[in-house]
Amino acid sequence: MANIPDLFRSNRFASPFREIARMQQDMDRIMNELVGTSEKSLSQFSFSPTCEVSEQENSYQMKFDLPGVKKEQVKVEVDGSQLTIRAERKEEKEEKTKKKHLSEISYGEYVRSFTLPQPIDEKKVDAKFEDGVLLVTVPKTEASKARQISIH
Repeated sequence: MANIPDLFRSNRFASPFREIARMQQDMDRIMNELVGTSEKSLSQFSFSPTCEVSEQENSYQMKFDLPGVKKEQVKVEVDGSQLTIRAERKEEKEEKTKKKHLSEISYGEYVRSFTLPQPIDEKKVDAKFEDGVLLVTVPKTEASKARQISIH
């Protein structure tokens, strides 16, 4: 009886990694057919920056990595308890002489919304954009701060 490593070396059995890659290609093909778009236009919707949300004593801080995005292409909106971040990274127009061999950079619009604890003072929300990093600070109000309740 053959052992497991020998089975994967044999032509009778496919490598699990090749099978996963084949399944991914099949899914990409199916999605392209369903949506009716090309692979290039699908990549326009894959811009998904990373985010970090932390809480301090007097505020909440949200940090977004937005490499390649200009300050003018970022919008921070507060509507009641909803904070929405919008950003767009646009693809540069290619020169006719330039031949692209590989592109792992994604482009497109990014929209992310967060529901904040009630109440917040919308006028005191602060947003700073520096070196491709957006830092949003949402100060806590007295009503949203944790407090100890005395037991009777």
